[in-house]
Amino acid sequence: MMAVDAAPSPASSTGAPSTAPSARQVMGLTVGMLAYHFGLWLWTAHRRGFTLTEALHRWDSTLYSAIVLEGYSPSPALRAFLPAWPGFVTLWHRLLGGTVPPWVLGCVLSTLLLLGFSAWVSRRMARGDTSPLVPGTAWGLALFLFSPASFALHSHHTEALFVLLSFGALTSAWDGHTWRAALFAALCVWTRNQGIFVAVAAALLLARPPGPWRERLGRFAVVGGVSLAAFAGLLYFQWRGTGDALAHVHAQQYWKHPSAWEALRGLWSGNPSQKVDGWIGLRYVFAAVWLAVSVALFRRSPALGLYGLLSVGVMVLQGGMGNAFRYGSVVFPVLFWLGDWLAARPVWLRWGAAVLVLWLNHKVTHGFAIGRWVY
Repeated sequence: MMAVDAAPSPASSTGAPSTAPSARQVMGLTVGMLAYHFGLWLWTAHRRGFTLTEALHRWDSTLYSAIVLEGYSPSPALRAFLPAWPGFVTLWHRLLGGTVPPWVLGCVLSTLLLLGFSAWVSRRMARGDTSPLVPGTAWGLALFLFSPASFALHSHHTEALFVLLSFGALTSAWDGHTWRAALFAALCVWTRNQGIFVAVAAALLLARPPGPWRERLGRFAVVGGVSLAAFAGLLYFQWRGTGDALAHVHAQQYWKHPSAWEALRGLWSGNPSQKVDGWIGLRYVFAAVWLAVSVALFRRSPALGLYGLLSVGVMVLQGGMGNAFRYGSVVFPVLFWLGDWLAARPVWLRWGAAVLVLWLNHKVTHGFAIGRWVY
């Protein structure tokens, strides 16, 4: 097995004591988050006079459900959603005879995928993994599980599938498994726009170990080539259905700007169409922290730091940070690092930050149930 880095543990690199969470703590935190979120949704549904299934059927969840039930034909705008997640749910929907509503089925599948991710993380830590791909402390895991839009990890959204696939790609690359990393990276490309960044990070991780440059270039080329083939397949899929190979880009109205200046001006909500309020401000704060942590993570692992930087930078193309909570929910190396960093801070700072994180997570999770824009 090829070790990509022989660096200190993620906890020690942030100044935190090396106290990796046990398997019981990992699953306990995961189940605790799930219980809290579903309990909050049940309570909200009861108080507001609607059902839990209605609470699960909001915003993008409704659009994924439309794709599962009718395909992409109802609206060109649906092409903005890449096919891996709705295809995965469609498969199970048909296997179950169409008896379970897609938004409920998607919620169940996402929850199982999240539990699978936590179990995988726990297994790697039990084997002594000291890479920044696993949390060095319980704080690192908790910050990931209670990031603002973590509700998307267990509802009818693509996030849980993407987290599992990206974890597979990056850990495989870290361990030196070239073809396994390439397969996971290719699946990421079909799942989210950030999948391309996962492929880049995985290829860079495989190219980093010392050795003959031809071998390093060969490993990089395998991941790059397979991921590029997957992207070409995605373009063909879009062209076959619409006649437009970039239908998934053109369907995203906020990715169209008359000029580069208008796109850049969106970073401070300087365009007339943009609304400025406290919630937008919180997204900008979250994105700023994400950016700073990505720079810090770059010193530990340039490939993973670059993944964080690209993931926050791509939102410039959207003209703002209106989706920062959701985009950031899947960048687990950044969230693990930040939580581990907090673990080493003074008690007042650590717990003060924890209260703010839990408050924001509560508000966002509640907001989704009542139909507010919380991405």
